[in-house]
Amino acid sequence: MNKASIIFLLSILPFCVNAQEVDYVIDDPSKTKVRKQNLPSLPDDNSIPNPDYTAYFLNATAYTLDHKKIRLSGTDVVFVKASYGLMDNFTASVNLSILGTFTGSLKQQFNLTDQVKAGISVSGGRLILLDSDLTQIDSTIYFGGGQAMLTLGDRQDNLTIGTGIYYVKSSFDFLGNGRESFTSNNVYVALQKQISRKLYLMAEGMYFLNTQIFTGAIGIKAIIGDRISLGAGVMPFGYNDPTANLVVEPIPIPLISFRYILGRDR
Repeated sequence: MNKASIIFLLSILPFCVNAQEVDYVIDDPSKTKVRKQNLPSLPDDNSIPNPDYTAYFLNATAYTLDHKKIRLSGTDVVFVKASYGLMDNFTASVNLSILGTFTGSLKQQFNLTDQVKAGISVSGGRLILLDSDLTQIDSTIYFGGGQAMLTLGDRQDNLTIGTGIYYVKSSFDFLGNGRESFTSNNVYVALQKQISRKLYLMAEGMYFLNTQIFTGAIGIKAIIGDRISLGAGVMPFGYNDPTANLVVEPIPIPLISFRYILGRDR
C-alpha cells in the first residue's frame, strides 16, 4: 500500500467515525365530554422533513438524534455506522468498516438559540487493521480525540464550521518521517441546502493542518419517505508533500451513502 493510499484512508476514516400529536381543547370546562379537535396544519408542499440532519457526507453537524432514535448509515459499502439517541441532546455511535475499523463516539448538543447549535464529540478506537499479506507490513492504526462544531440554521438548511484534534498511533511509519505516532488537527466547513421538495445540495471542505491534506465532498441527497435518505457525490482528495516539493492535484472519488432512521415517534 503506497503512501498516498494510507494518507487517504487516514483522512476519511475518523469522519465516516415526530409524529404530530393531536391537541384537544375543552371549550367549556363544565362540559368535559364535549371536546374540540384541533388538527395539525398541513405541511408546506415545498418542505419535506429531513430525516438525516446529524451529518453531511464526511463531517458532522452540531445536531444529535432525538431520544430513542436509531440511525444506521453507510458510505461506499465500506463504512457502516450505528447511532442511538441516549437523550435528546446526547448521541452514542459505533463505526465499523471492512478495513478493520472499530471505533466509538459520543456527541453532545448545546442549544444556544433556535437557529444556532453547538456540539462537541469524543471518539476513539481502531482505524485500520489490514492483513500483512495485502500490505507487506503489520498495518494497525489507533486513534483518539475530539471535535467541536457550530451549526447555523435549522435541520433543513444549515451551515457548520468545526475543528478536530486527534492522536494517531500506528504500527508502522506511513508518513515517512520516522515516527509511528503524531497529532492530527483539521478544520472544516459544510453546508446543506434544500433545492427542491425532496432534494438537498450538500458541500463541504476539510483541511488537515499538520499533514497538509485537503479533501471534502459535494453532491445531492434525496429523501425517500420520512426515514430514509440516499446521497451521491464526489470527494476531491489531494495533499501537499513539502519534502518532495510536490502538490498532488485533487482527484475526484465517487461517494454513495445512505441514512436510515429507526425508533418510535413520540
